[in-house]
Parts: sequence; C-alpha cells; structure tokens
Amino acid sequence: MKQHTALVVGGNGIIGRNLTQHLTSLPDWDVIVTSRSALNYDTTATYVSLDLSQDDAVAAHSETLKAVTHVLFAAYTERQDPYEQSAANGELMENLVNGLEAVTPNLKRVVFIQGGKAYGAHLGFYKTPALETDPRSITPNFYYDQEDFLKKASAGKAWSWTSIRPDIVIGFTIKNPMNLSNLIAVYASLCKEEGIPMRFPGSEKAYNVLVNVTGVDILSKGMTWAATIGEGAEEIFNITNGDVFRWSQVWPKIGEYFGVEVAEPQTFALQEYMPGKRDLWQKMVEQYNLKNYTLDELVQWGFGDFIFNVETDAFQDVNKARRFGFQEMNGDSLGIFLSTFQQLKEERIIP
Repeated sequence: MKQHTALVVGGNGIIGRNLTQHLTSLPDWDVIVTSRSALNYDTTATYVSLDLSQDDAVAAHSETLKAVTHVLFAAYTERQDPYEQSAANGELMENLVNGLEAVTPNLKRVVFIQGGKAYGAHLGFYKTPALETDPRSITPNFYYDQEDFLKKASAGKAWSWTSIRPDIVIGFTIKNPMNLSNLIAVYASLCKEEGIPMRFPGSEKAYNVLVNVTGVDILSKGMTWAATIGEGAEEIFNITNGDVFRWSQVWPKIGEYFGVEVAEPQTFALQEYMPGKRDLWQKMVEQYNLKNYTLDELVQWGFGDFIFNVETDAFQDVNKARRFGFQEMNGDSLGIFLSTFQQLKEERIIP
C-alpha cells in the first residue's frame, strides 16, 4: 500500500493533466483523477467521473474516494458574469470538500490553485513583484471565495489547506484552448505557412515589460511538495519558473525555432482576425498529416490579446516558497516554451 492517495480534480486541464502524469511517476503515490468528461489522454491513474456542480457527486463514488489523503484541486468552470463565476467555482470546491469529509477518514491536505487573478492581474495594473501578503481587490473573485471556505471548513479539523499561485501556465495539453504555448505555436505555424513575418501582435510597450510564466513540470513538483510539507498548512505560495523576461527578448528566438522571420511588433486583435484562418488551418492539418484538431479546439485568441497587451510589469515574488524549502524554481522559460513546441510537433498537433 502506498503512502499517499492523491485526488487530482480537473484532470483534463493543463494543470491536472500534467500533475497526474507527474504523480503517477512517483513511487509513494496512488492517484485518482477526476473530471466531468472522459480523459483525453491515457494514464495509469484511477479515473472517476465527477460533476461537482452536483452536491451528491462525491457520495456516488464513496467507495473509491474513501482512500484519498490529499486533494490537488485545479478544476474551473467558465462564466461570463464575474459574480456568477465566483458562485459556480465556489460551489465546485464546497461540494467536493463537503462530500469528502463524509466519506474520507484520512484527509490531510487540500492544495488548490489560485493565480495572478488573486492580485488583480485580470484588471490591469497591479503591484509587482506580487507578494502572497498583498491585499485583495473589492471585485468578485472565486479564488477568495474558495480560500475563505477552506479556512472555515478546516478549522479544528485534522486536514488543512495550501494555496498555490502560478502565473501563466505553460505546457502541453489539447482541447484546452486557453493555453499560451499552443496559441504561440499555432500563430507561428500560420505565419510560416503564409510566408509572412511572425509579428508580436500586442502593443510595443507590452513587448518590453517584464513578465513571468510557470512551466507545468515545476508547477507539478510545487503542488506535490505543498501537499506534504508540514509547514505548508494554511499558507499561500507563488510558484513560477523563477526567471523573468521581456517578450522582446524571447520572441525572436521563438521565430528562430519555427524558422519564420520576426519583424517589428504590429498591434492587432487576434480575436478579430485569426478566426478567419480556420480554413487555412484545416488545409495544413491535411497537408502535414496533423491530428484533426480545429483551430477553435487549440486556441483561444482573446486570451492572447489580453496577455500580449499587458503594458506594465507583471510578475510574482517566489522567495517565500524557496524559504519554505521548494528549490525547483530555477527554470529557463524560453527553454520551456521551446520544449513544449517540440512536444506539439512530436504529437503532430503542429507541423
């Protein structure tokens, strides 16, 4: 019998998919992975279909879930209205934890994902480097709601919670279009196919601000570390690759990787113009024998419009996690981008 049993919640997302692969490679973890829809990858983990919008979802699988010792929560449901979004995502956490408390006698830790939105990154300007102690915004935010619920629910209990705050998450996934690495790879491939330069589509100012990202390997290690560190109870940790960069520094190197010329930035809305490339992408799928994913399955262009038009520095301080003992944040963000692009090529997602 293995030492820990993890429940990975949100198994089809970029975080959940890669975390599941990481945990199943470790000798002391049994892994249960859950999502509302069937997994889109193969794994040795036990799969359970859970619709956490239903308050009886956990009870229906109590026999399988009673062994869980650690929850690693990366589930998310989209709503356009921010108050509805907070309510819907708060419900996912509440239904999970309330259900597990009724069936799981050995629960020790709930590790859950927050992110840059905890600092107001989605609102525009925020203080940098962002610290875990920075104050909240008055705007609705499901990260706050989930945190407040876990504080109250765990009080006086044998289990505790830890929050992990990555920034833009970079890594391989499919059918999860809010993914910057996929967006850049597809955009570069389309530029190359048309024989035109791969221009940075955001503003010139955004091209030169400081940013950071979080690779899935470092994030998976960070979440696993946070699940078992005794001092991590009721703590919040920023997790990134540990480096900062400017798009102006990495964009030409990305172009070099794809073998496409890079010209000066030219601001335009990806969401307005790139959906018109659907037919071209379908021709490329056939010409290069790619897996048959549509442009809409691979890319959410509006996400790129937001990221590429952030005109103030946007990065987090990660020294708290280092002080607590997590020493993996020494990554090379450009290298992580390039290795993700290479995996997309090897999996025949891009030419």
